[in-house]
Amino acid sequence: MTAVDLLRSDAEYAFGEVLKSLEGLDEGHAWAVLPPAENDFLYTDGSVQGLVLHLATCKRAYASICFRDTELRWRDIAEEVEQFEPSWPAAQDYLSKSHRYWLESWVDLTDARLAEMRPTNWGSDRAAWKILQIMSQHDSYHAGQITVVRYATKVASDRPASLAEDIRRCCRGSVHW
Repeated sequence: MTAVDLLRSDAEYAFGEVLKSLEGLDEGHAWAVLPPAENDFLYTDGSVQGLVLHLATCKRAYASICFRDTELRWRDIAEEVEQFEPSWPAAQDYLSKSHRYWLESWVDLTDARLAEMRPTNWGSDRAAWKILQIMSQHDSYHAGQITVVRYATKVASDRPASLAEDIRRCCRGSVHW
């Protein structure tokens, strides 16, 4: 097994943990919000749906920026999300589509190229292997966060805040806008 195969296996495992954390969730539970403590920054509104869309949009942005010469920009991703918000089934489909895009973005990566420096969303170049590792850790982290939110909240009927609007507000200044 190659190092790239191991990194792909890690990515699939971590994404599997995300999917397990979502099993059986209906829209009311996906929309429920765990209010942040003062000055907390959760990257989302605190809902499971917000976390799912955060994961999906990060997969798309990082795949595009790090491995596909920025074929998608943050503004494109905001427009994609805006097309289906607030649909919970569509958010789940988008997450799966985004994960496939992530894996496909580095399908041609070889062990010999793992140390290649790649551009990142956050501005500093990183080795390809490190970006892959960070993204798997990102999935695992948010899988645990989703599990906590789902058990700490009650069903909601109010749609969550728009992640497309958050992207526009927070990413407009990015060189990848």
